[in-house]
This record gives sequence, C-alpha cells and structure tokens, in this order.
Amino acid sequence: MKYFCWNIDDGLEQDKKIIEEFRRDGIAATFNLNAGWFGRRQLIGRVGNMGIKDVLEEEFRPGLHLLKYSPSYRIPEDEVAQVYEGFEIASHGLCHENFKQISDEEAVTSITENSRRLKELFGNEIVGFAYPYGVCGPNTEQQLRDAGIRYARTVGKSKDFRRPENPLQLPMTAWHIDKDVMDKIDRFIEADGEEEDLFFLLFAHGYEFDFNTPESNWEKFYRICDRVAGRDDIVCSSTREGLGI
Repeated sequence: MKYFCWNIDDGLEQDKKIIEEFRRDGIAATFNLNAGWFGRRQLIGRVGNMGIKDVLEEEFRPGLHLLKYSPSYRIPEDEVAQVYEGFEIASHGLCHENFKQISDEEAVTSITENSRRLKELFGNEIVGFAYPYGVCGPNTEQQLRDAGIRYARTVGKSKDFRRPENPLQLPMTAWHIDKDVMDKIDRFIEADGEEEDLFFLLFAHGYEFDFNTPESNWEKFYRICDRVAGRDDIVCSSTREGLGI
C-alpha cells in the first residue's frame, strides 16, 4: 500500500481553507500545534518561498521592514477542537521553542505540557511531534520517548519512499515549495507498493500558500490534492497511520 501524508505546522488561520479542501477530497492529514501560542497574531516575512522572520502584529510597522510580510495568525484555543475535528493532532512544542537553545528542563516542560494541553483539548493521546525550526538538542529524542512520543518530523529529506528506520528522526519526502515536488509525486504514483508499504510525507505551512509565487500558491495546493485524492492505490492518511504506528 502507498500512504500519502500532509504534515502541516503551526495551527494557522489558513488551515481552515486547507481543511475545507481536505474534507471535500476525503484527505486525512496531520497538524502540528503549539498550545502556548493559540490565538497569537503575527506576520511572517519571507525571502523567496520561505518565511524567515516573525513579527507580532502590534509590533509591525509598515514601511520599516525590508521583507515582504503575510499574516500568520494562529487559530484561537476556543476554535481549535472544532476546526481540526477528525484530523491527527501532533505536538510542535509549547511555544515553538528552539530545542538547541533551551535547557533540558525547559525542553521537558515544552514537550510534556504541550502534549497535556493538546490531549485535554482533543481527547486523544499525542504520539507525534514536529521539531520547531527542524532542530533538536542532544537529549531531545530521549525526552520525546519518555513523554510517549513515537515519531518526530525533521526538515531533512528522504532519499526514497521507504518508511524510516528511526521514526523519531522522520524526514519529509518533500516540501510543497520544492520545484520538483510534482515530479516526485508522479514518481510516487507510479511506484509499486505491492511488495512493501511506501510512504510520502509532504510538509507545509499554511501561510506559504498566500505568497503567490510560482512555487508556493493555492493553485499548486489544489493541484496536489487533485493528483493524489480518490486513487484506489493511495491512502491519503495521517502521519501516524502512514507510519503504521
């Protein structure tokens, strides 16, 4: 069997538009949330197709910033359970901490408190994680194990469509902004998934679709959904299901 998994970070207002399309096409997905930042209103500055700098809305001064900025508003806590109903929820750290820059005590608090709050909101055990900024400290992997986390997504790229040997160092197959992402999806569609299960993890932030560049736009998002949805040989699944966890 072949499993195609959207893995989307940050819990942004753009997720509502994404989920509307997912529900229309019968696509499952995983959303990685920061419970400590629900309702946070900020803007993201970009270079090319990548968001590189957050600015809180109240601190933003038009004309004083060199980058191009787009809204990166996070969904309020009183809405998230309804917005994400039926989708896998994974952790992204309590407040999107950089795990290379915080103490072990702070890391454990971020991991355990975020999982606790997400479980309380959604009623499900939290077994997935996405490393904020794609980085981890020397003890992060063990801290995740101790907290019951069973897989954790990095920002590295896999070389093929096989499931990873270590799910706590889970690479993505592609970022939707990649110029070759459609070719890679076509290779996945053509691959033989009869002898072993194949796995495609596609990473995104919702704000990126607003950039409206050739590599990052809503038309491309809809095209990807159309390419993989409704196929008998592909399961559009959560990350947990795709990993067989």
